[in-house]
Amino acid sequence: MEPFCALSTPAGVSGIAVIRASGEGVSLKASKAVKVLRTTGERTDAALESLGGYESCYARFIDPSTGNTVDDVVVTVFKAPHSYTGEDMIEISCHGGQAVRQEILRVLNSLGIRPAAPGEFTKTAFINGKMDLTEAEAVMNIISADSSRALEASNTQLMGRLRERIAGAEDRLYEALSGIEMMIEFPEHDDTPENTKRIEDMITAVRAELLGLAESYGRGRLLTERMKIAILGLPNSGKSTLLNFLAGFDRAIVTDVPGTTRDTLEFNTEIEGIPVTFVDTAGIRETDDRIEAMGVKLAITAAAEADLVLYLIAPDAPLESIKETVSALDSSKVRVLFTKSDKGENPLKEQIEDELKAQGVTGFASVSVKEEINTGLIGQFVKDAYEKAGGISASDITVLSSRHADLLRSAVQKLGEAEGILRDGLGVDVCSQVIRAALEDSGQITGRTVSDELVENIFSRFCIGK
Repeated sequence: MEPFCALSTPAGVSGIAVIRASGEGVSLKASKAVKVLRTTGERTDAALESLGGYESCYARFIDPSTGNTVDDVVVTVFKAPHSYTGEDMIEISCHGGQAVRQEILRVLNSLGIRPAAPGEFTKTAFINGKMDLTEAEAVMNIISADSSRALEASNTQLMGRLRERIAGAEDRLYEALSGIEMMIEFPEHDDTPENTKRIEDMITAVRAELLGLAESYGRGRLLTERMKIAILGLPNSGKSTLLNFLAGFDRAIVTDVPGTTRDTLEFNTEIEGIPVTFVDTAGIRETDDRIEAMGVKLAITAAAEADLVLYLIAPDAPLESIKETVSALDSSKVRVLFTKSDKGENPLKEQIEDELKAQGVTGFASVSVKEEINTGLIGQFVKDAYEKAGGISASDITVLSSRHADLLRSAVQKLGEAEGILRDGLGVDVCSQVIRAALEDSGQITGRTVSDELVENIFSRFCIGK
């Protein structure tokens, strides 16, 4: 394949930058610009193309057209197939100035090493069998991971756990197909209720496993898109104070004047390893102030769009206003914080809890941000909501891609149809066709049956240097 190159480290000034190049003859082409000064074996007269795989050299990078020095660099050589792409590769570590990077790339281009397309290094690795599609997509998830759980889930996928799980499910489906073929070829021996039940049980087991993987996307979505948590309550319930506490700095203005917060304020952070966006909202109340009323409307919208709602109740908050506000929310997402507990509890606390439990609210805690009393329970609420998002059949693998989740759901639906076909006696040959359709879905996850167009679409979303 024609050699290609790209900057693999972020733009901006830095101590060093890394430029990658891959393709047949890449070392020979680059050697015109790389004057080896010393190798790891202390050789001083070696040519770049003569270096072995995983060997590095200290070199002077020059512009062959002028003989001018661009930079002193370290070049690492990788030989096919033992490289990231499965092809010959080099990595040039240079100083991280913009002019240095651009000049090295310009010289490489002039030597016949073209600019890489988005994701071309990883796409080449996929094409050369260095990784399957789940692992290739995990690379981008690792790059974009902004929490410890997101990184852990991405690494699990990169290590092939999702591929292995799907491959195991496919093996059992192929075993079921083999049994069906025997029943078709030798009905007098193999088309028995016992064999039909055995195949049905295999399909049921695979369906349950794929369903668990599909449901895990509830957690995966929160890791890739962030869990959105709305902080809601009546005026002066401590919403902005809580946001500032969680942020660690004064993100919102705090006063004793009701209606201070008019708009929604957001802050990104990580709670229990989960990436979250906290949204501070205007106090919920009837108001003649047109701007404040718009803020109240935004608050209700934020609560409706949130994955979790922290509803704050101050010691002097009236029961009826609380009931009215909570009744307009999805109670399954609501967790109640009785705030300012250092000043005493709301005298109606037990009655409020009973009323809100009747509406479906399950989580309650008394907290004081000022004294940091029970503030750790907020993290527990976040963690519980995250775990619950994984579904009843929560898998130990977290699916991070909506594409994967959609294909898994499609396969689950088809396997459900296959079960029904067998139970209703509609013919094992029809069942076989439906199972093969489910295998087509799973194959699009690993790349076994994926189209060239889809591959292009997936890798076009990668960064240039990966």
